[in-house]
Amino acid sequence: MTPQELKDLLRGGAPTGCFLFCGEEGYLKRVYLRQMRDLILSSPEFNTFNHMVREGAEIDLAAVADMINTPAFFAEGKLIEWHTADLSSLTEKKVEQLLSVAGTCTPESGTALVLICTPEGFDPGTRKRPSALAKKLEGAIHIVNFEKSTDAQLLNWLKRHFEHEGVKAEPQVLRAMLSRCGHSMDVLATETDKLTCYAKAKGRDSVTEEDVRLVCCSTTESDAFGLTNALLDRDPPLAYRCLQDLAARRVEPTVILGQISRLYTDLLAVARLMGEGMGRDAIAAALSMNAYKAGLYMQAAAKRKPEGLARALSVVAKADLTAKTTYGTSQYAMLDALVAELSVL
Repeated sequence: MTPQELKDLLRGGAPTGCFLFCGEEGYLKRVYLRQMRDLILSSPEFNTFNHMVREGAEIDLAAVADMINTPAFFAEGKLIEWHTADLSSLTEKKVEQLLSVAGTCTPESGTALVLICTPEGFDPGTRKRPSALAKKLEGAIHIVNFEKSTDAQLLNWLKRHFEHEGVKAEPQVLRAMLSRCGHSMDVLATETDKLTCYAKAKGRDSVTEEDVRLVCCSTTESDAFGLTNALLDRDPPLAYRCLQDLAARRVEPTVILGQISRLYTDLLAVARLMGEGMGRDAIAAALSMNAYKAGLYMQAAAKRKPEGLARALSVVAKADLTAKTTYGTSQYAMLDALVAELSVL
């Protein structure tokens, strides 16, 4: 299902069923999730009882099943959200359990279950060649892939955004924004608001290329795996640039910590299995990891000592605990310090 197909579905009213939001464009995930909330949660006095939100890499399917089986409280439907899910290593048993739970989100149940995956937490493949996991899930689950928008799509979106605010922007101005600010819709939305306020403060109804250079922040872009790949390659400068990009795109620090934790957990596991004499294919099978990734991790693990990886994992766990339990902690500053410490381990 494309975002446009989801949009068409939502025109028919409050949806039911199981939806899986994947892909890199977090901005659009939030936009469509907000639309679903507005459609389903129509009784403010009871929304607290009919809106359940959980998060975590591993989905607690038993808990989700209990939430689905609980009748809506004085309302026709309820919404269950599970954020930051990682389905990349699901076992066959877990797949069967997920399909079973998804099958209970019937119109009679009045339930919409939305699983929001991290960018690397689910590979949908393509429409013509869906991934193996997507093939297993399709039919029971509406898989919505929020892919990175093309330049043409972003230019059209920026144009509409400015027009909505009553400000004009010529095509060359919009292209200058993409060149300077990157392709994250989160960043572009913020920069558009800044430019709009600046132009109106100057008494103008249009923005210029000079405004873009003066007002907009320059952004270094990285893909979903940029930070972990930089840590894998022991490239601190690149790691910091990727972290800066993630902060600009408002990626939750706990999600970033989860990615880093997963990286060092897998690296340590690979290192220990290598110590037992296992080869690439055997390691990939033991860890439910694709062979190419296992090969990359073996190369990285060979350059590190297992005790150093164990120490790195301990440092990440400590940072994760601090982020989740210490009030007032600057989490992005903590991530900067964490990257510095991991660079020497």
